[in-house]
Amino acid sequence: SYSMLAPHTCSPIDIYGRYRDIRGSIGLPLERMFEIPSNNHNQPCTSFGVHENLPALRDLYINGTLTFIANAGLLSKPVTADTYKLETPVSLFSHNTMVLETKADDIFDEFSGTGVGGRLADVLTQAGIPTSTFSVYEQQVVLTGEAGKGQSQFVLSSSGLPEFNPNPSINNMDDIIKFLNNDTAPDSGFHAATWSQKLSESLIKQEFLRQYLDATVVNTSFPEGNAVADQFKMVTRIMQTYQARGSLRDVFYVQDWGYDSHADDGKLIGNLNRINFAIEAFVSELRFLDLWESTVVVQFSEFARTLSPNSGSGTEHGWGGHHFMFGGAV
Repeated sequence: SYSMLAPHTCSPIDIYGRYRDIRGSIGLPLERMFEIPSNNHNQPCTSFGVHENLPALRDLYINGTLTFIANAGLLSKPVTADTYKLETPVSLFSHNTMVLETKADDIFDEFSGTGVGGRLADVLTQAGIPTSTFSVYEQQVVLTGEAGKGQSQFVLSSSGLPEFNPNPSINNMDDIIKFLNNDTAPDSGFHAATWSQKLSESLIKQEFLRQYLDATVVNTSFPEGNAVADQFKMVTRIMQTYQARGSLRDVFYVQDWGYDSHADDGKLIGNLNRINFAIEAFVSELRFLDLWESTVVVQFSEFARTLSPNSGSGTEHGWGGHHFMFGGAV
């Protein structure tokens, strides 16, 4: 967080000086930042700095299509360093716990087993706005809605959807699978009926989405060997199919990784370059497809890193962090 966005020009309080004093050797010097003007006059900084390896974020911010959300994280109520362990219902510094909690955004378990994206899709679907959810990085609780309120999520890889059972051992195997999982009897067990229903739905959804995806064309050159760019590229292909699918809203999930920097392992620069080039290509393709104005991207993480460094010139698990949101209508 504090390597992505930092204070730049601040008075009468020298916030940048404080930042460098606390941040020490890992603090960003001014010459390694892109200066951006502040849009909040209720604090002493007239400008902030974006890391030099994130020019895409700087450009989007200057153009008025990106905003930063500073020091945000899951918190059930105001607490102090002395009281948070007893008064916070989640383990704030545990990767596994906070990944799940951040995707659920349900700190009091009012909608157990669901995620914020899935619930959002449920609300839209219940309001008569057909909405689909897609994960391009494994099945995700963030896209899980309440049972019976919306569609189940599509899960596919960045390389797309392969043909189901391309080399069957018998010619009509697919028909047999569908027949065996057709309408169940009135006295069928709930587990068996649910299994058959989900399998049949999955086969139908997989086939029609695969056919639509095969007809799409990507016009922008996405960077090769960039896993998050591959995911964004697949998102642009799925977006092209919204009319054929009859969808008015789509919610997508992509994931990047490698920011658990307990030591200065030299990975941060490469990570920032990777996400920067992926965002540049994604935005370019959206503009070509005339979908930029109807797209919003929200970045989030399970937690931030500490402002102060550790003995290995790295950082430890923090709490609130800096996030960003961008899109043509932001």
